[in-house]
Amino acid sequence: MPTIDSLLAEPKLLPQIPEVMRDLIQTFNEKDPDLLKISKLINKDPVISAKLLRLANSAKFGSSRQIGTVNEAAVRLGLAMVRNMVLACGLTESVTAVPGIDLKHFWGSVFNVAELARRLAVKKGMKGDEVFTCALLYDLGRLVMHVGLPENTVHHIHDLELHKGRAKAEELVVGFNYAQVGAAMARYWKFPETISNAVEYHYNPMLAKEFSPEAGLIHLAIVLAAQSDVGEEAPPEWPHKVADALGLSWADCAAQFTALREQGNGYAGLLAA
Repeated sequence: MPTIDSLLAEPKLLPQIPEVMRDLIQTFNEKDPDLLKISKLINKDPVISAKLLRLANSAKFGSSRQIGTVNEAAVRLGLAMVRNMVLACGLTESVTAVPGIDLKHFWGSVFNVAELARRLAVKKGMKGDEVFTCALLYDLGRLVMHVGLPENTVHHIHDLELHKGRAKAEELVVGFNYAQVGAAMARYWKFPETISNAVEYHYNPMLAKEFSPEAGLIHLAIVLAAQSDVGEEAPPEWPHKVADALGLSWADCAAQFTALREQGNGYAGLLAA
């Protein structure tokens, strides 16, 4: 029976993130990251740099004046946003194909959840870009398990998922779940523990010894993103305990869903590349 450690011990199963992304992850652990140094790191990768500039100049993020360099993007947009743009670029490049998973749909869903989580964080008075970072990683464990587990095991999990939910189905079949795999990857890549914990507990934030607001926001965002539309009343599956722990009403959350639907998600442009 595979374990989390055995999955992570197989390099071919892990997303092959570019060197610039590895370097950038280290800046999460720096108290006062150097903007110029980070710009130089990004400039080392021409593909990531080009994608970053295209994103920065898109209608969602851009302004009337064209951004021409990575350094200018970092100054104009801020370190947190540029770092998330690079992470998004690097992650979408890191996995080229997963049998049985439409990666364009997968990343589209991740970006929607991340943007909803960011908006909810801002509503709560937290730093939205930090929560966005956590949410970018929340579903990576699913890809690793899908590639690393035997095909019959993946099918068994899928069959149980309809009735048990994904995390519970995985636990019943292999003894661990996608969130735990994702958190182990985040730790392997040396993301801060705040981010790793958010990834680990987002599927059930009330399980954590100490409640993680970031995990809670991702959890709400996942449920919100699954709605076809929102009304005055919360849907039956709405996690009231998590929302109450965060101090967010259904009306607060529904408003963010509506705003995202109207305004769109700027990261969707990466999927057209």
